[in-house]
Amino acid sequence: MRKMRVCELIAELGPAGAERCVYELATRLDPERFDVRVVALRGGQAADTLAEAGVEVTVLGVRGTWDVARMCRLAGVLRELEVDLVHTHLFQADLAGRPAARLAAVPHLVHTVHVAEGRFRPWQFAYARLLSGCCDRIVCVSPSVCEYHLARSGLPKSRYTVIREGIDADAFARDNRKRMQLRRQWGIAADQPLVAFVGRLDHQEGIETLLSAMSHLAARGQATHLVIGGDGPKRQIIENFIRHGEGGDYCRMLGFVNDVQAVLSAADIFAMPSRWAGFGLAAAEAMAASLPVVAALSPGLRDIISDGETGVMIDPGDVFGLAARIEQLAHDPELRRKLGAAAREHVRQEYSVESMVAAHERLYVEVAADTLAPRPRAIDAGWDE
Repeated sequence: MRKMRVCELIAELGPAGAERCVYELATRLDPERFDVRVVALRGGQAADTLAEAGVEVTVLGVRGTWDVARMCRLAGVLRELEVDLVHTHLFQADLAGRPAARLAAVPHLVHTVHVAEGRFRPWQFAYARLLSGCCDRIVCVSPSVCEYHLARSGLPKSRYTVIREGIDADAFARDNRKRMQLRRQWGIAADQPLVAFVGRLDHQEGIETLLSAMSHLAARGQATHLVIGGDGPKRQIIENFIRHGEGGDYCRMLGFVNDVQAVLSAADIFAMPSRWAGFGLAAAEAMAASLPVVAALSPGLRDIISDGETGVMIDPGDVFGLAARIEQLAHDPELRRKLGAAAREHVRQEYSVESMVAAHERLYVEVAADTLAPRPRAIDAGWDE
């Protein structure tokens, strides 16, 4: 019996949660049963990482949503690879993937919804209904995402499956050598509490809430050191906060972070005041590093953090609530230790990458039970040149 040919299709290969999911699936699916290829509409850093791991990657170089010519190449790529199942990640990949899979006569397709989108995007749900016949199953990365999408799509619940994202908790275990090295580099004493944020610097992550909370603490004489890692459209706001405001006394901008484990090892508290999320991968990584997380009570984050047990929760946009929780944790090392230990154990037990991969293997086999039957002839649309 031949292997099932699977195409993991994603919009781009940058350093984010959906891309991490694709990397883990492409490198960990059982090679005895699955032949996995990755196709991306646009490239990114993860393309090189996948190639180094021995995964075949095709980057189409799509310039935008209306780059129809390059989008249409996708059908030819899928036909050439003789794919049995396409797994699309994120809306733009799904937008291109469903019709391309139909043109290439790919027998099965599943789609993963990675975020409970906080912006007004009704066309995404209309598209899910319009081409529902092209998709065997919709995978959601958390119960909150499933509830959100199900309530708006109008599709039956039987079309949905929740597969929580997983992480390699051991890869984020605290490294005391890195902790001391970075703290010396940043001029932060061993007993000074340090708050960290690592993620994409955009509206979704609520970075303004964090800066306002830290400014409030400083005005009360309770300034706590803060490091911010990441890049995105809100970076200029942070740089201005440091350059022209009081933030220069206690806030450090790291830019894009290659070694996330090192930053988490150096920190004592992780802040994630996101307005919305899907799974909350950055929070899960911090929890794996035994950090207490102060997070907004938003979709995704409320699924993985239990208030007062594995972290503390605030209402989205609550500047004073965030400041109060940071101050509480900064002055209570025993509470930090207790929450951090419980958080790490929770992630290890509930969100292992092995469980996530195994769940996808079961889904692929369930959906594509007939995948090894003779394949129908692809529709020749003349678009694969």
